[in-house]
Amino acid sequence: MKIFEGVNEAVSFEKVTKRFGNTIAVNNVDLRINRGEIFGLIGPNGAGKSTIMKMISTLLTPTFGEVRVFGQDLYKNKQTLRKYISLVSDYSVLEEDLTPYENLKLFATVADVENAEEKIDNFLLSFDLDKHERKLTKNLSSGNKQKLNIARALLKSPEILLLDEPTNAIDVESSRFIRRFILNENITKGTTIIISSHYLWEIEQLATSVGIIVDGKIVIKDSIDKLYERFDTKINIFELTIKKDDYQSVLEKVKSLPNITAIKPVSDEKIIVETKDPNFSLNELEVSQIKLRPTLEDIYSYIIENSNNLGID
Repeated sequence: MKIFEGVNEAVSFEKVTKRFGNTIAVNNVDLRINRGEIFGLIGPNGAGKSTIMKMISTLLTPTFGEVRVFGQDLYKNKQTLRKYISLVSDYSVLEEDLTPYENLKLFATVADVENAEEKIDNFLLSFDLDKHERKLTKNLSSGNKQKLNIARALLKSPEILLLDEPTNAIDVESSRFIRRFILNENITKGTTIIISSHYLWEIEQLATSVGIIVDGKIVIKDSIDKLYERFDTKINIFELTIKKDDYQSVLEKVKSLPNITAIKPVSDEKIIVETKDPNFSLNELEVSQIKLRPTLEDIYSYIIENSNNLGID
């Protein structure tokens, strides 16, 4: 049976501000994250992503405003609610001179995890760490350290899993494993997952909804599908297919046009063009063109470049 039955919102921010001296890290943020979502939080360095994560995890307290978890004030009910929340940041929280087993055992003891031995054995096996269980953590690869870090966070079966750049600077196979495990955790257990990453393609693969934070403010929050719909008319990217013999003349023609913001030659038969003109056309030439759906990276770049005059929520 799930805790707090009937509560749809996992996390809510109400006019939350966090200051560090004269620096405003998070500025008057309103945010709703539904139960069972995989919410991707993206933004430039220093925008406030980690501060938001740490406030949800109770490591930081807002200067102003209210954070609620499952409908309850997080800071008035900190001791009760924090056992349902796990934060994964970098793996510096691990004890370097302990083995993977000892790290998990230590955390399980501190967090009073039920059925700890069984869970530890299962995680070591599932995360392919059983072969390293006698090795000191400091001698593990960065990918295996991060897998151990995530196993540590999952030991207490959190309802909310916070992942702050979980695949940063680790190898491809470990990154892929972690992404698959994140999806499985969400699908099989309904875990609410909040993930920040600079790898926008990773957020695009994982997230059901996305928030973009700029200078401490959430400038947009929506489902991935609605983001695509909203920006399809604002971002105009066309794929041009041409005959090899016409490639150079078409390329020169595109270069001469106004409102072209980017040109990417793909091959001697294909060119990608980004333009401010939604009615872009080369009908007078023998060119086949299709409008491409913008990627999350395209949308993110557009928002960052136009954050002061977007006129959107």
